[in-house]
Amino acid sequence: MRYFLLLTCLSFFYDGIAQDSTDCYFNDQFQLTSKRNATYNGKLIKQENHWEAYAYFPNGSILFHGFYKDKKLTTKDGMLTIYFPNGVKNVVSNFKDDNMDGIFTRWHANGNMSDSGVIHDNLKEGLWKTWYATTIPESEGKYLNGSPDGIWHWYHSNGKPATIETYKNGKLNDLSCFDTLGNNTGSNCRIDKKPCPEGARSFDQFVTDNLVYPDQAFKKGIEGTVKFEFNITKEGRLTRINFLNESNSLLQDEVVKFLKSVPKWEPAVSHNRNIDYLYTYTIPFYVDQ
Repeated sequence: MRYFLLLTCLSFFYDGIAQDSTDCYFNDQFQLTSKRNATYNGKLIKQENHWEAYAYFPNGSILFHGFYKDKKLTTKDGMLTIYFPNGVKNVVSNFKDDNMDGIFTRWHANGNMSDSGVIHDNLKEGLWKTWYATTIPESEGKYLNGSPDGIWHWYHSNGKPATIETYKNGKLNDLSCFDTLGNNTGSNCRIDKKPCPEGARSFDQFVTDNLVYPDQAFKKGIEGTVKFEFNITKEGRLTRINFLNESNSLLQDEVVKFLKSVPKWEPAVSHNRNIDYLYTYTIPFYVDQ
């Protein structure tokens, strides 16, 4: 009901100032574009010394609302709010002359807090806290000039400690690791690791060693770059593949075949915890001259 009332109020607001508003269009990066290339419809409203911008999901709900110094929306200046499709706030941040500056807050799609802290000139500063969607604490620690500083606590999703990390001058100085039962397992655990095919040194190396140029594309002299993203769950499962640029279907099909040929994935690790990971990658296909 509250969300319905919000949309009703916004509709009334627009009707009252229609002469000062302009329809516009955004791409998937929230940048102004043409109607033909648009991902989202939007609206611009002229304020006294700023431009207020709205973008909408295809169902008409608000995607983002922000303030800019110019009509081309090149300089963010003021509050920017991004929403989930269900109307729940996703991110609220403040900008000053296109730099993030002020309190930063993020929520999970269920409305529970995800992140909270302060950003100054695009760098995290002071105390930061994160939470799982269940409201269980995920991490707590301080930043100095954008780098972890002092003692950081990370937790498993059941609330048990995952790591206690001590940073000095932006570098990890001491580490204690804990299993999901809260037992101390020493100091030999992963802090950061991308997903990787099981037994491979890295995904980069696996691509170099195993990807082949598709035969039909090679014979036809088809070249190009394929940019894509794929998700590896914390259980090590490939769940989706999404292409991010226009490329030949033969090259795209080879990427899909290649990814699905991996028998088993080692999941990504963050602070001694297996996590879901959205991997973005680019593969160039060019015939050697």
